[in-house]
Amino acid sequence: MNLTYYPFPPFKINTGQVNVLDLGNSQMYADICQGFRDRTDDLRVSNDNLELQTTSSQCSWYGDLMLSVDLNRLFMKKIQTQIIKLMADEQQVAVLDQTRAMIAKVMEASFLLDLPLDVEEAPGLDQALKFAGIHFPTDLTHNPSAVLEALVQTHVELGLKQCPVMTNVSHYLNPQQWAVFEQQVADLDITVIIIEYSEMNRMEKFKNCCYYYVDEDLVDWRDMN
Repeated sequence: MNLTYYPFPPFKINTGQVNVLDLGNSQMYADICQGFRDRTDDLRVSNDNLELQTTSSQCSWYGDLMLSVDLNRLFMKKIQTQIIKLMADEQQVAVLDQTRAMIAKVMEASFLLDLPLDVEEAPGLDQALKFAGIHFPTDLTHNPSAVLEALVQTHVELGLKQCPVMTNVSHYLNPQQWAVFEQQVADLDITVIIIEYSEMNRMEKFKNCCYYYVDEDLVDWRDMN
């Protein structure tokens, strides 16, 4: 994959390595972020043959790791669907039978009231799983490193093809946690893009990443290396 922001040559995006766009120019930072959200035409996405692709078909914008990423809201419906796909037939039958038995017990109890009550038809598997309350635990959602790990792993488990794009991830992680993140991306061979804002080149900090830095004066530091 390649990202193009005029007038710079394409930024090549690697798979299996964290890709960091570190930007010191506030307008470019805003343009890139808006481009990933399909709000401007300043950012272009192309494949390895430089053939233009739609941004939404190649990238999933998540924004700030702790301000915008709600794992349950983003993924739980898809996770429930995936669980149903993975369940053996006998498991599906058992869940539905137990759900019908529960509804029968509720209906039986309702007869103790002299009221014209009824219950909904027996729910399907998707409703049964929703009732089970499967979710990412609260303590995980308050831990930036855990949120990041779960987001990347969820992309792989659900077979999502788009590349996750986040902002300012390094602000939330210490060096050890960042190293774990780099290793996870390498192990899963996934494509991840991180957009950062910095007034200085931080190549040493991101030495194990595919790192690009453009400073406040729109100097592309690839030309300096």
